[in-house]
Amino acid sequence: MNTATSTTTRRAGAWVLAHLAQRLLPLVPTPRSFSSATRSVAPPEVVDVATRHGAVRCFIYSPHPEAALAKTGPDGPPVNLHLHGGAFIVRNPRQEEYIAHYIAAEVGAVVVLADYATAPQVRYPVAEEQCFDVASWIRSEAVGRGWDADRMSVTGASAGAKLAVNVCQQAHRTSDVMFRATALAFPVLDLSRADRTSVKTRPRISRRIQRLAIDAYLVDTSCSREALASPLFDDELAAAMPPTLILTGALDTLGPEGDELAARLSSAGVPITHHRFPGIDHGFAKSEAPTAHDAMERIAAHLNRHLR
Repeated sequence: MNTATSTTTRRAGAWVLAHLAQRLLPLVPTPRSFSSATRSVAPPEVVDVATRHGAVRCFIYSPHPEAALAKTGPDGPPVNLHLHGGAFIVRNPRQEEYIAHYIAAEVGAVVVLADYATAPQVRYPVAEEQCFDVASWIRSEAVGRGWDADRMSVTGASAGAKLAVNVCQQAHRTSDVMFRATALAFPVLDLSRADRTSVKTRPRISRRIQRLAIDAYLVDTSCSREALASPLFDDELAAAMPPTLILTGALDTLGPEGDELAARLSSAGVPITHHRFPGIDHGFAKSEAPTAHDAMERIAAHLNRHLR
């Protein structure tokens, strides 16, 4: 089998596996033990936000009125855009609703949880551009909705953490949106490689999963070192990033690139808070709820510090 045929076969297999993942993984519920907010928030408002790649459904969580940041500032509460993970394949934003609840309830920010499009239905750079367009919508709608557009932040987990970085990159280049803070949990930052390893025998993000994400979403590997595809190759990244929290796992195959980003941004003068969870793989398993609670508290502390 020649190289071209092998690549075509592999990508066809990625298309099939991506469709299966889209149908099966959302059936696995997020453990209730991950929810650690001490206050409750109302069910989200659901809106369709127009973007250059079609409408993006967004869930908007209003802040709890007793949370600290909800009571500060004459222009209303701050706003946080949260982008979920899923290897650029799984389209299930409410898998991370516990993060949105926590930020709205404990921090006091409005939280917009975006249902951006995923592979194999769309390809790079659709999700990156959709997420930035949602951020621009937040900025334009803020005054009318009673939100403080001068106190915006963006957070994300895994693939969503890369998209959060991408939003900051595009905001820097256009000067349309300004962010006070970002928080990145288990970020993927380099789509040019699928050979990451871990000291763990069977890490959650195996080489096969790395390859699947690249084949399903990136497709054209000649784009893999573009700044939006792999932010680690962006020479201007430090100028684009606001005060940044980076959470990594010691057993995560993606951990080293998050650690590298923290060191690189810190050396460039970006205010960085970096925590590496010992004994933790990518994301959190059901048995790791205490660590998930710790992560939520760290995100809240970071946003409280920089959104005041």
